[in-house]
Amino acid sequence: MPFTSNSDIYAAIQDAGINRVVKHVMRQRPSLFNYGTALVAEDIQLLCSPIEADPRVLAADNPLVTVIDPLPVIGTSYAMNYAIQLTNGQIDFFPSNIIALPPDLNPPLPAQELAVHFGFCAGLGCPSYRTRRSYPGGFLGTQTTKMVSRRTMALPSVATSPLRGTGLGQRVPTGPINVGQTQLPPLTVLPTNELDCVCLDLYATAGCSIVGMVGSESIRPEVLGIDIPELAPPGIDKALECYALVALNDGILPTVGNSISTIAFGLINLPGGLGDIQVSASTSVPNNPAIQDDQMETFINVNKIDINLNLNLGGGGVGSSGGSGGSITRTTRNRTRSGTFDLTAAVSGATFEKIFGAFIRGFKFSSSGNTTFGPIYVGYDVAAHLESGSVQLNSNGSIEVKDVVVRWDTLKLTLGFSLPKVCTPSFCLIPVPFDGCLVDVPAECLFGGNPDFAVSIDLGGFIDSKVTFTGIPRVFYGVGSGVPNQWQIAVEPDLPILLDIVDIADTVGDLFNTLVTNSIDALISGLPGWAQDLVNAVLGGVDDIIRTVLGIPDDIVEWLGEIISNIGIWQDLIDALAQYISITIFELDDPLTILPAQNSLIPVQIPVQFIGISVDSSELVLQGDIGD
Repeated sequence: MPFTSNSDIYAAIQDAGINRVVKHVMRQRPSLFNYGTALVAEDIQLLCSPIEADPRVLAADNPLVTVIDPLPVIGTSYAMNYAIQLTNGQIDFFPSNIIALPPDLNPPLPAQELAVHFGFCAGLGCPSYRTRRSYPGGFLGTQTTKMVSRRTMALPSVATSPLRGTGLGQRVPTGPINVGQTQLPPLTVLPTNELDCVCLDLYATAGCSIVGMVGSESIRPEVLGIDIPELAPPGIDKALECYALVALNDGILPTVGNSISTIAFGLINLPGGLGDIQVSASTSVPNNPAIQDDQMETFINVNKIDINLNLNLGGGGVGSSGGSGGSITRTTRNRTRSGTFDLTAAVSGATFEKIFGAFIRGFKFSSSGNTTFGPIYVGYDVAAHLESGSVQLNSNGSIEVKDVVVRWDTLKLTLGFSLPKVCTPSFCLIPVPFDGCLVDVPAECLFGGNPDFAVSIDLGGFIDSKVTFTGIPRVFYGVGSGVPNQWQIAVEPDLPILLDIVDIADTVGDLFNTLVTNSIDALISGLPGWAQDLVNAVLGGVDDIIRTVLGIPDDIVEWLGEIISNIGIWQDLIDALAQYISITIFELDDPLTILPAQNSLIPVQIPVQFIGISVDSSELVLQGDIGD
């Protein structure tokens, strides 16, 4: 069954693919998952769980730990070092085969649900008894310190690295802290050689649905259950799990769902003013999104699609340059895995026809130049675009574009004609007996201006033509020189491209004949009478000049068609269209940046191991794998 049998667009992501992404993010941006005081950040050996960082993170000297304030000890002027870590993030879609759920979550995982697992570690730097005794007033503290609620006390960040081992530690900050009208002494961070650690596993089950009417839909994620198996006594884990459920379902997730809904179901404006698209969730499936077969699947309908391409292309063509300062060499890369793809996206035939049809109608062609056609000079200025026609997906993997109208915005021809040179003989007007000639009349020549006259005609509104061609979608792996490697998708034309000149209006012949006749008349009528008589005697009348001297046949329409063909306008259009179709219509960098570089942090990049494309009569399918 086609992926898009119940929608215009289908998309699915496999749990294994998500887990690969999570792993890359945790390795390349460890500071998002590891938090500790300055002491911990300085000596990561104190952490409860070792950090597995990407070598690029270490080479760039990126921080592995996000520095947080020491933890105040209520009722004292002390604060403690501590650390919090998330480890081993995993997601598992129904049917569960990655995460072993604890008994309290009632395994196995129910249909249309997903499971999440994170490791959680927390460590507190408690000083030793001997160290505590060396503090002013001892550990019991003879100083009088006002009890302050953590909710009302803002603790400034640690400015310098705290001391380890014995000693008085570090006072933070150097001045007193004001809380309301009460002035507190500065906090002293207690030194420590190690953290007392506890590591737990957090498990959760969740679901997701799309609710609301078309036009006001929203995505509703919901956590269904949470369990922390190792946490004891039972009252503590129940309280924490209850708090987390309320915080997630009534606080965090609705905000996240609303943000995603605005992006997904709002009017999507395409970059560069290319148009806009509006979609809605399909109601033809029982679950949308559907969590099944180790994937999360979404089914989307396209309610509105307006694409306005305006890509100018002359006879020289346009191609992908691979970006400024570099180049791309296209190769191919085969898939090395088997089984389900990490990512699958499909577009129904009808929706693809709208999108690709807009791409075809964005074709603009222009060309100009001059040449000679026998004794005739021909200058030309041409502009055209494509309209209407049909786009069809075929079961053999091709895309057939049929009967697309070529609209000639301009097809201006300037034809220059040269008439044979006509010369009168020289003679003596007044001879002198025995002494030559008193008055000589020299020979006089007419024409030979090369050209002697020219006519211009714009055939743009008089020609009907159509183009038909077949394209084959191809996926290339572009190896970059000075630019990132890229996965590229292009449609290669299956030559030949057929251009059918349906008709050149008969009125063109009459119009052109009138222009030539008027031009010859104007040329001859400006001559002296004797010269007109000479031209008529040598070249004949206007009709003889057109047919015999200039060689313009009675069928002027066919003759003009031959001139246009011989100067290469038809072929230039076909070549330009072939190059236009062959340009890269989709590019994806490998590795793909999902989090940009920030300050000194390296970008988080995901290797794209494979992209493949397939076409049948019902849909176009794009599938890919994320690298390990």
